[in-house]
Amino acid sequence: MTARHAGFAFVAAAAFAASCCRAAEVAEATIAPVIAPGLRWELRLPKEDKVVYRGVVSFDGAGVGTASMLYPAPNIAVGLIAVLVHGLTNEAAKKMQKDKLQDAADQVLSPYQVVLADFKYRDLLQRGVERMATGGMRTIVENARTPGAEWFVESLPVFALTQDQRALVMENPLSIYAPGASSAAAWQKTVKVVSGVKTGDDLTAFWTADEGRNLKTESARLLAESLDIALGEAVWGPAKGSEVYQTFRYPEGGSEKMERGQLVAERCHRRVIRTLRGGLLSVPAGDSAVSCDDAAAGAQ
Repeated sequence: MTARHAGFAFVAAAAFAASCCRAAEVAEATIAPVIAPGLRWELRLPKEDKVVYRGVVSFDGAGVGTASMLYPAPNIAVGLIAVLVHGLTNEAAKKMQKDKLQDAADQVLSPYQVVLADFKYRDLLQRGVERMATGGMRTIVENARTPGAEWFVESLPVFALTQDQRALVMENPLSIYAPGASSAAAWQKTVKVVSGVKTGDDLTAFWTADEGRNLKTESARLLAESLDIALGEAVWGPAKGSEVYQTFRYPEGGSEKMERGQLVAERCHRRVIRTLRGGLLSVPAGDSAVSCDDAAAGAQ
C-alpha cells in the first residue's frame, strides 16, 4: 500500500474514532501530516433552518396492488396516450401510498417534538465540526451557492429514528466545491451512517433526557463521521479497499439489514462500504472489525 493510500485509509477511519470511540490522541497525531496545515474548508449552512428528523420506513410494499389493464384504442396514438395516463395515475397512487407510510412511521417521533423543535442546523453543524477528526474546517453563515476563496462544503443531513428507537440513521448528500467554483462540484456523493444499537428499558427517556442531549450528541457524531469520510475521499481519492463485492450484514436497531458493496475501511467495530450505487455507507460491524484499542496500539 502506498503512503498516499495509507494516509487516506487512516483519515477515513479516523471518523470512526471521532464518532464511536473518541479514542486515540494517537490517531489525531497520525492524521496531522496528511491534512496540510492551514488548509481551510468552509461548511455552509443549509437553507433549511430546522434539522429534519423522520421515522425509518420501508417502502417495499408501496405500489403493490395497483391494477393492470388492457388498452383498447382505435389507433396507436390513442393507445399510447392511454398508457401514459395509466402510468401517471399509478405513479400518483404509489406516491400517496409512500406518503401514508411515511406519515405513519413519523409517529415514532411524537415524544421528541419538544426537544427537536428548536434544534437548528447551525447548532448541529457546530456540534459536528467539534467532533471531526479532520481539521481545518469552520462553519459560516452564508447559504447561497456563491464562489468562495476557500474550498467549501454543502451538506444537508437528514436523520431517521428506527421504529424500535434503538438506532439513528443519517443520510447526508455532500458536495465539495473548489475555490472560485459556483456550479460544478469537485466531489459529490451521499454518505449514509447508521448508529450503533442502543439498549435500555426506556429509550424515549434515554434520547430525550436533558433537553435531548443524547439525541443531539448522536446526531452530531453521525454528521462528523460523514464529513470525515467525505473529506478523506475528496482529498486523497477513493481508497483502494477491497475490490471484491460482498454482501454485508449489519444491525439497524433491532433489525438486520444487508448491503452489497466493497469494503473501504473498518475500525472501532465499524465498517465503511462503497455501495453498488456508488454511495458510502458506515455501519456497525461485528467483533471481527478492528477495535479502537487495537488500532491505537498498532499506530504506536
